[in-house]
Amino acid sequence: MKKLASKEYIAELNDLHQKNNVFGAGAVTKKHYPKIEKIIEKGNIKSVLDYGCGKGDLIKHLNKTFQNLEIDGFDIATEQYAELKPRRYDLVVALDVLEHIEFGLLTNVLSEIRVRTNSIFLCSIANYPAGKTLSDGRNAHLIQIPFGNWFSILSCFFQVNQFLRTGLQEGLFICTKLNNTSDWR
Repeated sequence: MKKLASKEYIAELNDLHQKNNVFGAGAVTKKHYPKIEKIIEKGNIKSVLDYGCGKGDLIKHLNKTFQNLEIDGFDIATEQYAELKPRRYDLVVALDVLEHIEFGLLTNVLSEIRVRTNSIFLCSIANYPAGKTLSDGRNAHLIQIPFGNWFSILSCFFQVNQFLRTGLQEGLFICTKLNNTSDWR
């Protein structure tokens, strides 16, 4: 597996998770659950990976809502979800995750997500300063760039099918696998 974060940053995130019950608990991202449910229902989704799952709120919600859905979580900063299984999923979800990635490792993270995506990748991005700061003074939202830049970055890994603005500076990208067999000529 490629390097997804520096050891120092993993320790920093782990500290935030341990000291703050709300951090990684899904408080900001719950508003996306109905959209995720619709995608699961309409897309004949059988497996879901919650990438950057924090404390596992979406996993718990989906387990209650869908009986026959395989759901896994991964988060570099929590012991419970520290293992990224070597398999593919019909739907990979990353809610309020990508803006927390160290910019120099963003392509590694998106590559890992792409490898695990069978069909759909859905991500929400908060494009504003977070309320939390890291011990070194950086804002917890390490990447704050215009949505057009996010579109360009995501387009290198996926086909971006839809962008929904979910708040003044929040958006939801719904992507599918790139057709790797197409010829650009």
